[in-house]
Amino acid sequence: MEGHRKALVELGFVLGLMGAGLVLRIPGLLLLAVPLLVHLLAGLAWAGEGRPPPLRVSRSLSSHRLLAGEELEVEVRVENLGRRLDLVVIEDPLPFGWELVDGQVRKAGRLEQGEMISLTYRARPPRGIYRLPPIQFKSQDPLGFTTWEGEFPCPGELVVLPRWEQLRGLAIRPPRTLVAAGTARARRGGTGKEFFGVREYLPGDEVRRINWKALARWDRLAVNLYQEERAAEVMVVLDVRTPAYGDERLLEHAVRAAASLVHFLLREGHRVGLLLYGRYLAWQLPGMGKRQREKLLRLLAQARLGVTHAFSQLHHLPTRFFPPGSQIALVSPLLPGDEEWIGQAHARGYAVLVVIPDPVSFQRRLLPPSLELELASRILSLERRAALRRLVGAGVQVVEWDVSGPLAPQLAAALKRWR
Repeated sequence: MEGHRKALVELGFVLGLMGAGLVLRIPGLLLLAVPLLVHLLAGLAWAGEGRPPPLRVSRSLSSHRLLAGEELEVEVRVENLGRRLDLVVIEDPLPFGWELVDGQVRKAGRLEQGEMISLTYRARPPRGIYRLPPIQFKSQDPLGFTTWEGEFPCPGELVVLPRWEQLRGLAIRPPRTLVAAGTARARRGGTGKEFFGVREYLPGDEVRRINWKALARWDRLAVNLYQEERAAEVMVVLDVRTPAYGDERLLEHAVRAAASLVHFLLREGHRVGLLLYGRYLAWQLPGMGKRQREKLLRLLAQARLGVTHAFSQLHHLPTRFFPPGSQIALVSPLLPGDEEWIGQAHARGYAVLVVIPDPVSFQRRLLPPSLELELASRILSLERRAALRRLVGAGVQVVEWDVSGPLAPQLAAALKRWR
């Protein structure tokens, strides 16, 4: 468009000078129009080719898999495979939410035939899975009559996984366990660490399990039984309903808690699944191993807040995702009425662990201190604790997490009384 406008302006000057020279019979005006006419014809001849410049564009990343908070180094290279270009502008647009740490994402320069220019920068992308956008370019012919604009697709995927903490002191006790070995204590005697009872010695029993005190008392051999430790099926449920959070930054803490639970439970040998509950349902059925961990972390990387009437309450949570007698680990700030569903799930025979990123203390730190804020915070905290106290009394494991500190020590301290 700019080139067309420039050509029309020059054409107007040429015609004006030639017309004035002929009408006024001044040869000098005709001679003055000659260089402008040559410039115009040369520019139009160049523009007549209509072909964009042949460029080779590539993008390289320092890594295709990051943890939230880590920096990414990007290099974009543009090589000129055709004639000289007096002006080339390249830009690598940052996806929404990326923070530019160093360098530049836009560069302009001159490119001789076979020459290469590059731009490098460092960025800090937030949690998510990204399909990288194409490289944008703009170039002009030497006379400025033709401008080429376009995009060079440089397909690539970047995965930014949530961070997690190393948890300790978390013992789950679902009513139903699997045959495979794990750390969930089954309700039967066998091999394990915690004493369960004694039984009469049978041929083939290990000598180290003989209870010598029982021999002295009953005058017959008996062996110790320990509570069997087996794998369990665990469904981690991450609440992503917008009204439960109020601030997207609190969601990042909830995602970190869910990732920490996933990492710990898989390491302990359990079959772990994940369910995101909010604007829609997204899930991964229970599984084991490193591949399952990667699937769950990728699903957590895509967690976003949302809301819909169909999933506005936990009562609408489909129970088909939870095998009977399994463990449910819910990560949620909770909304009024959610406690009722949690109590019902526990009454149906599920073992329920609830990790609550405390929204009251979180929001309180974001607001300027005042007497009204102090009073409102106390009232909200008392109301929430009264509701949670009923869950604890029913046998539900409840952990209130002040997100200003790490999860691991608060989780261990809260669950210590359940051992």
